[in-house]
Amino acid sequence: MSEHELSESVESARDRLTALRVHVEREGAAPGASEVAGSLRDLQATLDKVHARYGLLCEILDRTKDVVFAKDREGRYTMINPQGADMFGKTMGEILGADDRALLPPADAERAMAVDREVMNSGETQTREETCAFLGVVRTLRTTTSAWYDATRHVRGVIGIAQDVTERRRSERDAATDRDRMRSATTEIVIGEERLRRTLAAELHNGLGQDIALAKMKLSMLRHSASVELRDPLSGIEQLVEQADRSLRSITYQISPPSLHDLGLVAALRWLAEDIAAKHGMQVRIEDDDSPSVADERIRAILFRAVRELLVNAATHAHVEEVVVHLTRQDGLVRIAVEDLGAGFDTADLERRGYGLFVIREQLKYVDGSMHVASTPGQGTTVILTAPAAESAARSGT
Repeated sequence: MSEHELSESVESARDRLTALRVHVEREGAAPGASEVAGSLRDLQATLDKVHARYGLLCEILDRTKDVVFAKDREGRYTMINPQGADMFGKTMGEILGADDRALLPPADAERAMAVDREVMNSGETQTREETCAFLGVVRTLRTTTSAWYDATRHVRGVIGIAQDVTERRRSERDAATDRDRMRSATTEIVIGEERLRRTLAAELHNGLGQDIALAKMKLSMLRHSASVELRDPLSGIEQLVEQADRSLRSITYQISPPSLHDLGLVAALRWLAEDIAAKHGMQVRIEDDDSPSVADERIRAILFRAVRELLVNAATHAHVEEVVVHLTRQDGLVRIAVEDLGAGFDTADLERRGYGLFVIREQLKYVDGSMHVASTPGQGTTVILTAPAAESAARSGT
């Protein structure tokens, strides 16, 4: 029975009941007529309520943006609201009595009907999200389907509601694309900066470094051939040039440690540990299982910069004497745990703890890595960095 037929049946029942009640009231002298008239009035009031509630239900179904439907055990539509009919591009009358095979492409129809059968057999409600073509328009629907029972608890079919989430999913994909672009841009900036640092360090080493080395050699030769009274002044100048050489080496290491590119991540972190100890007085213990090796230049640079950021943060804010950096490799991933027993912090405030942690997290996400922070005020902090040991397959070729 269609909604229109049901509405007509209710209206017809009300009209007949009214006529019968009027007739009984006219025959008021008949035995029991007043009781019958009272019962008919009560019955008419009940029908009025049913009609009013049915009208409200129809109005809700007409106004909702979601698709609401019911199907019998054979998968034939017994009810669908106007939104559902519009989606199929048909009238409600054309849809009622038809099944999904008459409305959807074969593969989509078979999937929908298989879900309906499973819901009827199990009695369990299912919510799924599927993308189907309707009149050539691809839509993504989030559909909840439940078993439909009669008064004796026998399954009559299914009832369901489908929400069109096409625009929402498109917006989410666009947002995800924007995040990927941001991560890519941020990471490429880091890689570009690293290459610039490496070029600058090489220029300093090969240019100014060679000049200083030549000056040292000439000063040494001059000191050995000069008169006695000039040897001490020349020795003092030579010491100044030697100090400049050491400073230049320190600067080139700060700009871009050669060990990061020539000897690998572990060697660069060992140099970093010495540098942090010299500058901040905080000891950094490097522990590794002799296996971590990172072939990809981008990942190597990202991990090195991340550890340096964490160590500088620990030296500045954690108030600790020692930090442990533990490296392991398992299942194709390098895992670096940076642990301290310092001041710690509330991880709920993680987003407000500076741009550095945000950059670390986004760069690691871009190479299919991750950052996990565990910290409690007064009990220290552990930051775990993970990244592919080789170039990520998801980003290779970029």
